[in-house]
Amino acid sequence: MCGIFGCVGEKDVSSLIIKGLKRLEYRGYDSAGLCLEIDSGNFEILKSSNSNYPVDVLNKSLEKSKISSNAGIGHTRWATHGPINNINTHPHFSYSKNISIVHNGIVENYDFLSKFLVRKGVEINSQTDSELIAHLVDLMLCSKGNLQSAIFSVANMLEGNNTVALMSKEIPKTIFGFTTNLAGGLVVGEKDNYRFLSSDSYALENFCDSVSFTSKDDLVIISNNTLKIIDQNNLATSPKNINLIKDKKDNNHEIKDLQTNFIIEKEISEQDITLKKLITKRILDKPQEAFPEINRHRLLSSRKIIFTGMGSSYNAAQYGSLLFEDLLEIDTKVEFSSELKNKKIISPEQTTVFAITQSGETADTIEAIRNAKHQGAYVVSIVEESNSKAAINSDSYLLLETGKEISVAATKTFSSTLLMCNSICIYLASLLDKNNNLVTKLKEDFMKIDSNIQKVLDCCDYDYLKVSKFISDSEKVFFIGKNLSFPIVNEGSLKIQEISKINSNSFIEGELKHGPNALLDKKSTIISLIGPDENIKKSISSLREIASRNANIITISFVENSEIQELSNYNFVIENNNKYIFPILSVIPLQKLAFMSALNLGLDPDRPQNLAKTVTVE
Repeated sequence: MCGIFGCVGEKDVSSLIIKGLKRLEYRGYDSAGLCLEIDSGNFEILKSSNSNYPVDVLNKSLEKSKISSNAGIGHTRWATHGPINNINTHPHFSYSKNISIVHNGIVENYDFLSKFLVRKGVEINSQTDSELIAHLVDLMLCSKGNLQSAIFSVANMLEGNNTVALMSKEIPKTIFGFTTNLAGGLVVGEKDNYRFLSSDSYALENFCDSVSFTSKDDLVIISNNTLKIIDQNNLATSPKNINLIKDKKDNNHEIKDLQTNFIIEKEISEQDITLKKLITKRILDKPQEAFPEINRHRLLSSRKIIFTGMGSSYNAAQYGSLLFEDLLEIDTKVEFSSELKNKKIISPEQTTVFAITQSGETADTIEAIRNAKHQGAYVVSIVEESNSKAAINSDSYLLLETGKEISVAATKTFSSTLLMCNSICIYLASLLDKNNNLVTKLKEDFMKIDSNIQKVLDCCDYDYLKVSKFISDSEKVFFIGKNLSFPIVNEGSLKIQEISKINSNSFIEGELKHGPNALLDKKSTIISLIGPDENIKKSISSLREIASRNANIITISFVENSEIQELSNYNFVIENNNKYIFPILSVIPLQKLAFMSALNLGLDPDRPQNLAKTVTVE
């Protein structure tokens, strides 16, 4: 989940690297560092690991040092190997100080390679697997006498998916980059007299108009006057050049003053805009025209649908699967991407896979996409970035129209994904001429959703703050729901885990008697979603069971009901009786409750501990 950024130019590039790292910070923010080549031919390394905003600290150190450089590499770290400290922060030097590297990935044969280096007399200073790469390149350089050959040798030695950028004192003003196995690759671009490489196209949007993506076994070399990509036979490769699609309104990456504003708060509040935008684009009077990106023949010839994702995207995939089965009566299943990437798909030529990855960079989901495509399935990715690896690797992709989501916890992208699933359902139902009356009603209700969204967002913050105290003061938090509400309670529980650091679990409502009841007491809080597709009397019976065990009860229901209100410590009412739309609306109060709970506990809701926005390692 680390971020890599490198730049070579005719003038000072240090500030450009900082700007690039700021746009990569959402991939990991445990620490940050950069290596700058200075006039004397030496390297100057700056590191920061003692802040939740390490790039800001790094920038202050850079300004204080007044270093100027024409070439440098930078890194934001999400720790996978070794604790968070300056020693383990990238960049890493080789034993001779000749090589400096930054790395994203996991060296799976770390134990073997570290013992190999020790036998060669190399002292390993950090606890990271990344440092080994610097030593190995230096060692191979001594053996082969040629840096390119040394790099290819090391690439062949590394097991696992790895992306590396490095500099050598012997070849000034030059950056080398390579990937191994199925790593996502590097993105390279140039403009005017500057050349860039990064692990994420988003970091290059402010600098380049178009980019190229490297592949396995490629070596990219950027210098003052050159950008070239070669293979192991020293032959130039010609990767496809892709124009960057930039959102001019997207300035979310600018970090707000944490005393007055939070990015997640802003992103939650934007959902009225993002949902309206998607409705306008995808829910049309002529629904058959709503998805020109989709291969209609492949979709209609599919006898099976698979939804896949990880984290919040898995919860959205679960909703999509239930929705398709209920509305379209199509054989649909949901799979974790980490499982699907290794699975054999039955009748793949008659299967459509909807791969949900908000960032478009999730390693497991990209591998699931590749596996499904390799077997012959039709793959449609649902993403927020058209320049993302998932979009590029899929047969088709659909944009969520949310703009870049920066805060680690998914909010506006999650609700838009639920809406996208409904939009695809309406499209497919119109093609199949199925459930016309139901689909017409669903379209009409979506056109009137504005007031519902606004009411949920406008609910008094004091109410959310008051209710969130039940959560933040609890030792245990449980979410319950059923049918289409079940993926939503899974998401609500995940939000509490992510940003409030509270032990939280979610269950199908009917499972309470089969284990969870044993955990209920006055130190626990239950959050129950009661939607229009549920037997309200059964839900009230479940609430009575919970109340008899002295647990706090928070309910979110589709209608006012005196029994629900009597049994609840607090009851949020979302007046919407459409069973497909209610889950989209009900996730918003769950997001706000998680946000408020984090504030109650003195936590930074934008940057939860041990997490990163984009999970680029398996």
